[in-house]
Amino acid sequence: MHNKILSWALPAFFITAAPFLTSEVSVASGLDGSSDIVCAVMDVVACAEDKSCVQNTARGFDLPDFIILDSKKKVLRASYESGHKAVSPVKNLEHSGDHFILQGVENGRGWNIAINTRNGKMSGSAVGDAVSFLVFGTCTSL
Repeated sequence: MHNKILSWALPAFFITAAPFLTSEVSVASGLDGSSDIVCAVMDVVACAEDKSCVQNTARGFDLPDFIILDSKKKVLRASYESGHKAVSPVKNLEHSGDHFILQGVENGRGWNIAINTRNGKMSGSAVGDAVSFLVFGTCTSL
């Protein structure tokens, strides 16, 4: 099961894991997409179609620890420990109450990230054939 998740994680979810922490963050303006945002990916849960789920860190799934939203170019950027760099276009940016929502598609999978603009908490998902990911962390403006 773990190998199945890892083989899907690398090409499909490299950037979204994006990425989410439970501690409060002092956040000023900027988590609304008006400036670049960096998110730390803290916890990841992966579930396969056989109904098994595994919880681990981003590194445990070979995902990046940090993701950066380039607000001008509307892309997410990440660097892996191996030196590999990844870029994923953001297809939709939307504000909903106290949340800034990002959505995209990568390698046939859909992903979503919701950032609380008051405290920086972030949660996200990536969904595709046979496996889905939930990610949790925190974000701040750059």
